Amino acid sequence: MTEFLEAANTSPAGGSAGASTDLAEELLGLVQAVDGVHSVYPAQPLWQSIAGAALAAVTGETLPLIGLTETAEALAVKVRIGVNASRPAPAVTREAAGAIRKHLLPRAAVVEISVVKLGS
Repeated sequence: MTEFLEAANTSPAGGSAGASTDLAEELLGLVQAVDGVHSVYPAQPLWQSIAGAALAAVTGETLPLIGLTETAEALAVKVRIGVNASRPAPAVTREAAGAIRKHLLPRAAVVEISVVKLGS
């Protein structure tokens, strides 16, 4: 299945609480500051979240760019990025994941970063 990717670079995302939204905004800024990241896409692909996409279309809300899920053991962070050709994608994803983990210390974090587009 082919998914149309709409890049969104300025809209914050996060959980339902204001604190989650603030944290998501902070993490979004960290990810966007990594050399080689050219775009951040919604954390949940549209085809995986049809109900969320329909709700977003009706309410006008944007889909979260940074996915946050709190568990008893750790905070799970999900990010989908576009990487330009200036640096290798694995180096960019490692740097972004490291920046997120460092920012969240001493809290344990599980960071999932997917590269969904290569090149500008």
